[in-house]
Amino acid sequence: MILYDLILLIATLIVAIRKPYHFHRLFASIPDPQKREVIWIHAVSVGEAKSIQSLFASLRASHPASFFLITTTTTTGQAEARRCLPGADAFAYLPIDLRWIVGRWANKLRPKLFILVESDFWPNLLAAIKKSGGKTILVSGKLSERSARRFARFRYFSKKLFGRLDLLCVQNKEHADRFFPCADPARIQIGGILKLDHRPIQIDPSQCRQKLSLTEPAITLSCTHAPEEEELLDRLPLDRLFVFLAPRHPERFEEVAQILQRKNISFLRWSRLAERRGGESVLLVDAMGQLPICFALSRLAIVAGSFQPYVGGHNILEPCFYGVPVLFGPHVFNQKELVARVLAAKAGMQVTYDALPAVIETFFNHPSQEAQLRAAALTLIESGRGATVATLRIIEAFLEKVGI
Repeated sequence: MILYDLILLIATLIVAIRKPYHFHRLFASIPDPQKREVIWIHAVSVGEAKSIQSLFASLRASHPASFFLITTTTTTGQAEARRCLPGADAFAYLPIDLRWIVGRWANKLRPKLFILVESDFWPNLLAAIKKSGGKTILVSGKLSERSARRFARFRYFSKKLFGRLDLLCVQNKEHADRFFPCADPARIQIGGILKLDHRPIQIDPSQCRQKLSLTEPAITLSCTHAPEEEELLDRLPLDRLFVFLAPRHPERFEEVAQILQRKNISFLRWSRLAERRGGESVLLVDAMGQLPICFALSRLAIVAGSFQPYVGGHNILEPCFYGVPVLFGPHVFNQKELVARVLAAKAGMQVTYDALPAVIETFFNHPSQEAQLRAAALTLIESGRGATVATLRIIEAFLEKVGI
């Protein structure tokens, strides 16, 4: 474990040079629960934070005297958690998984319950919470094929890690089967995908369209990574479309702006909407929390992070909440369940860079096909709801069993 701590510390310092918020994970002050029982919920990033809105509201209502702490790993996740979970008592970055750091957090907070959303399994953190007397629950749990193989290869470590989870509430049978070799089957239950229960923000498209002076058909490019912006923009008919371009990471806003300038693409920043002159082809979404507006105004969405082999995809369901058909690339190994649902419902398509121009041309030239895709997107979302109720039922039964 000393070697693990040393490697993690070195890696954190290296990453913090490029992403300074990691220093907060090393030196952040611990929230003061003011002698209240703590329920600690960890949501890695944006998607996980959004997915637990209904679950959080129910837990908040059933445990009104508890102190709710929300942690995230990313800056975008932190901003989203503060926006969509305003009823929490405190927000913080997840402390780095070094024994002396997570030990201090667990000793001061002494959480009666630690809820982990989807993944992000940190051995020292889970051990410290268990040692302090807390119960640990995984909700909407998932494990990719690649991670499952890796955990199976180091089964002694994996069984010790997952043995620190008192309850594993996973997305479906496929994920349950991946956990089985390394976790106690008696602790595994299926609760569904919490992301499917997300409630979209109510948007008035006509008012937003007027505010943006939007007249052209619009599409959204969301969650882009380098070099996806260049590759995708090169394949879009910018003379006939208006594009909302939303890079995945805020620290890349300036980099993407430079790409647009270099390619002589007329664009406007979201942070400077008042400066719009008209005639811009791209709106660079350099502000957090604006994607719902972009999706509501778009006829089509392209969810990136899926065209390059190193990312694994992002939440391709998000546009469907607004009835917007979705396109995504071939590299979605982290989103297989969502991909299967979208394709089965015919609410979107998986495409390559080179196939993209023809697919977009066909889409905009066949209104009946667009209408079918939009209807399928809404039907997909409605048919998948129910995970929050199922997950709450499982959690409540567990808490009653352990006397919490």
